[in-house]
Amino acid sequence: MIVNFNFNQRKFREKFLYKEPYLFKKAIHKQELTWNDVNELYSRADISHINFKLMDGYEVPKDKYVEVYNNLGVVEYKCITSVLYEYLRNGATLVYNRIKNEPFVDNISRQVASFAEAHTITGGYAAFSSKSSYKSHWDTRDVYAVQLLGRKRWILRKPNFEFPLYMQQTKYFSDIKEPEEIYMDVILEAGDILYIPRGWWHDPLPLDEETFHLAVATFAPTGFEYMQWLQNVIPSILDCRRNFYDYEHDAKMIQNISNQVSEIIKDRKYYESFMMHHMVNHHVPSTLSLDILGNGKIGQLEEDQKLCLNANLVYVFDDGFVIINGNKLNVDTISLQLIQYLFEHRYSFVADIVAQFNNYPADKIKKLLFQLALENIIGLVT
Repeated sequence: MIVNFNFNQRKFREKFLYKEPYLFKKAIHKQELTWNDVNELYSRADISHINFKLMDGYEVPKDKYVEVYNNLGVVEYKCITSVLYEYLRNGATLVYNRIKNEPFVDNISRQVASFAEAHTITGGYAAFSSKSSYKSHWDTRDVYAVQLLGRKRWILRKPNFEFPLYMQQTKYFSDIKEPEEIYMDVILEAGDILYIPRGWWHDPLPLDEETFHLAVATFAPTGFEYMQWLQNVIPSILDCRRNFYDYEHDAKMIQNISNQVSEIIKDRKYYESFMMHHMVNHHVPSTLSLDILGNGKIGQLEEDQKLCLNANLVYVFDDGFVIINGNKLNVDTISLQLIQYLFEHRYSFVADIVAQFNNYPADKIKKLLFQLALENIIGLVT
């Protein structure tokens, strides 16, 4: 499935990103997903894991619908399907968080991540009634709600606690009441995507019909994470290692610490070190290509092979390297040009890339693409 946001990425970033919700109508035009695909997705999940949840206004305890048994000496878990179906028939929502290694989900997540230029985690939500399984709340990350089957109603209200961090969930702020004024009341149809910035109140409501959507949460680095990372640098400041006695005695030392920390925060060198740390731990899911990349008889890619870059953000560091899918690469001019081209043209055929770089020998481009694929910098798309 190809996602077409029909919106200039730069303009979206300037006008809407982190600011206000936006509805992308019919962003997914080629709809091939069926309930059979969704059934298989949930069937492959580990039902005993915390990421698999049955929500009925509260999280239903596992022992209500999961049974433990001994399978030839190995403790395993199975779903008590009659109980699961009964909950769903009575309005519960089946949730599968942190989905990975599922091609159609990974495909959509990768495209959203590229548009948002941020790391993503994706969950699935299936329901069949009009009952709300979640109270109105805010999220601590931006979410792209991707409606794939059926419809769902979303009621959004403006934030009254802006840019909440991961530890600042709605349930911990009972004194903050949901605003009365509705900002957006919209029904998502299959193929629509709704962007919801973190902190915005939202209440997703089934419409008494079958519905399945993905919630693609995006995680860009924040100033809070930068400050956390700087704790690794602070011990190098001598005054930070001195003992405190009382304020009058320590005031000058505190001022010295303040001055030095202020300079460190503004130093590009430390900012880039933080970004490197962030990107090294950023991995994009990719499907194995054993028959091509694991075959010693193959040394270059066919011209009809479609490629994608395994990165949501390309940041060129001052020292002349990039980090793609957790890999630090010292790149020459042509490699960097290839990476940037694939970042801007998310899905490209080898033939198109060769034509674009026609000032280089075709064999050189193909071999370089093959090497980038071996290093999991680019992925092969079937």
